[in-house]
Amino acid sequence: MRFLSDFEPGEPRRGLAIDEALLDSVRSKGEEIVRLWVNDRAVVVGRSQSVHDEVDLDFSARSAIPVLRRISGGGTVYHYPGNLNVSIVLRGGRRIRSVRETFRFFGAAMAAGLRETCSAISFDENDLLIGDAKVGGAAQARRGGALLYHTTLLVRPADVPMERLLLAMRPGYRTDYVPSRPRETISLSETLGQDLPLERVAEILVPFVSSALSRTLVEGVLTEEEAQRVGWLVEHKYGDPEWNRSL
Repeated sequence: MRFLSDFEPGEPRRGLAIDEALLDSVRSKGEEIVRLWVNDRAVVVGRSQSVHDEVDLDFSARSAIPVLRRISGGGTVYHYPGNLNVSIVLRGGRRIRSVRETFRFFGAAMAAGLRETCSAISFDENDLLIGDAKVGGAAQARRGGALLYHTTLLVRPADVPMERLLLAMRPGYRTDYVPSRPRETISLSETLGQDLPLERVAEILVPFVSSALSRTLVEGVLTEEEAQRVGWLVEHKYGDPEWNRSL
């Protein structure tokens, strides 16, 4: 099983485009993938959410934080260099597990790995928790029997308060579209009282993910076809305001 990792904060449109390109690749019988990656600053809304209901667009514009739409469902998240994103792309996902079962399966694997750093980690549906505070959230996308599961882990504190960007964190939040589930957040580093390198979290998680999938992970790179697809998606989809602001 191919393993991709990059801990340098990447251009956010490219980060999302790679996930979609890999989903398409696996759907077309490409090799299944585990990917660990880091985005630069961006607000990322779910596929069926309203940007205007979810994001303080004035503050994001003043702060030069782009607002992008991903292909998976779920709620809005803030990506920043203190996050570790974990993406898993499998073939036959729809036949193997339901949406809820997938969240439970990978939530259990992620929680088991993270307990190596913090014994209080638990999971609830698509959220990873420390007490009642959220330390990670997951989403899914499915195409033609291929499954993309991805989660964002808060390893270091955010550089801006979440409520400055995410309207779901404020009183009076409402939407007629798919809602976010507002929860207090906390990072692993804050919980431990010390800085936790992203690479260390990755080092801990990888064996648990490999074991859960019963697969050996082998370091790899994007294929030429995948890289070309990424370039097209960056230019024509994730760089297109019509896609990002469509609701």
